[in-house]
Formats: sequence, C-alpha cells, structure tokens
Amino acid sequence: MASDPRKDKTKIALRNAMISLLQEKPFDQISTTELVKTAGVSRSGFYTHYQDKYDMIEAYQRTLFNTIQYVFEKNNGNLHATLLETYEFLERNKIYAALLSENGSKEIHQFILQKLKDLLADSIFPHNPRHHDVGKLGAIYGSTYFANAVFGVTQAWIRRNNKETPAQITELLLELIN
Repeated sequence: MASDPRKDKTKIALRNAMISLLQEKPFDQISTTELVKTAGVSRSGFYTHYQDKYDMIEAYQRTLFNTIQYVFEKNNGNLHATLLETYEFLERNKIYAALLSENGSKEIHQFILQKLKDLLADSIFPHNPRHHDVGKLGAIYGSTYFANAVFGVTQAWIRRNNKETPAQITELLLELIN
C-alpha cells in the first residue's frame, strides 16, 4: 500500500516544527498547540498521527535507540568508528540531534550517557597505558567522567549547528580523551 503524500507532509511539517521548537526551549515546555501552529497543521491533523507530543517523540526515540545500539555493537568497542558514525548520523538527521540537545528528551540523554560509559569503559581503560593504573574505582568514575565530557562536547557541537565536520569533531574528542 502506497503512503499518502498528505500524511507524509503533515508528519514532516510536525517533525520540522519540533526541531525548530527544540532549538528555543526544552521539550517539556513545548505544547501541542505551539507545535501545530509552528507546523502549520490543524490539531486534528496532529491527532490523526499522534496521541500527544510524547507519542510523536516515542517513534523517533525508538529509532535513535536502535540506531545507536546498532552503531555501538557493529563497531565493537572501536571508539573512533563509533563516534564518527554517530556524528555522521546526527548530521544527516536533525530531529535526532535536536533530541540530544540540552532541550531534548531526558530519557535519550540517560540512554546515550549509559552507552558512552559502557563504550569508554571497554575501549579506553583496558587499552590505554595512561589509564591502566587507575584500578576498578578509577575505571568506574573515569568512564563516567569521559562519557559526560563526550556528551557535553556533542551537545555543544549540536548547539553550534555542526560547524565542524563529523570527522573533525571525532578527531578533536579522541585528542581530548587521550
């Protein structure tokens, strides 16, 4: 069954409105009224697709979780490849970058931080001689420290509208970590 171009157009308008509004304010402060007004669609048009703004974001959240999970597993602890692929994905998909921004969803922030902690615990501490002497406690706090640093840099990169290429931001982060 072919998709209805009008439905696609409404969903695209709502997605673009959400991206735009997330640049101005936190997700929790965005109302459905504001969303439909910014998108230029009717309330009934919105409710044809979604129960509420959380329902709308849920599908994007699932896709983001699955994509990040896939990228992290596929690159199997390779920090460079994982970060580069993640930044390329965020550069191509503004809605996901918006959800990772300071104004985005707390669930996404927590999920990404945990993924980063796991990745960094597996990729930095066992292999870097400078981090070898920190012990178990150092590895726990170290992976938290670096995960928050990487996440903060990612949010700054998003806030700066991806001024640096995915390759540049990846190299910079690896330089800072090592």
